[in-house]
Amino acid sequence: INDIAVAAHISKASVFQYFGSKKQLYIYLLEYCKKIIEGIFDKEALDSQTDLFDRIMTSSKIEMESFKTQPFILQFISSVWEETSPDVLDSLAILTEETCKFRNDMILREDDALKFKNPEDAGPVFQMLLLMAEGYAAGYRGAAAFDFQAVMEDFEKNIAILRKNFYKE
Repeated sequence: INDIAVAAHISKASVFQYFGSKKQLYIYLLEYCKKIIEGIFDKEALDSQTDLFDRIMTSSKIEMESFKTQPFILQFISSVWEETSPDVLDSLAILTEETCKFRNDMILREDDALKFKNPEDAGPVFQMLLLMAEGYAAGYRGAAAFDFQAVMEDFEKNIAILRKNFYKE
């Protein structure tokens, strides 16, 4: 909140006066970020890809490009994960659930399991990839800079390892 006030050249009290509460401010900012992030995805491009790992790489590249051009979104989302105020936790949980549903509906498909040696591994592998992505984002928290290219190269290597070990030959 302080960063917003400083950037807008207004007092912190003015921010609260406009939004009324920390909860309303967070809801506004989270909805704004959600709208931007959901708007960047080219659903047709993702829909045309038949491979789970390819869709994940494509969506990750799209998201990373947007974070490069709008770094404040990544900074805000990263800070939200550390939020402990009971005033906003319920709203954060709801928006997190909505975002996860959007992501899962866009990426994970029933026929993805058919490519796996053990079809029941598709869900856990998808969860591993999500946790990996969260880990990269967690590494960004508090950092002065974020090396997007290094993260994507590392992520791509890990996806190749998972593909090699979990897909049928």
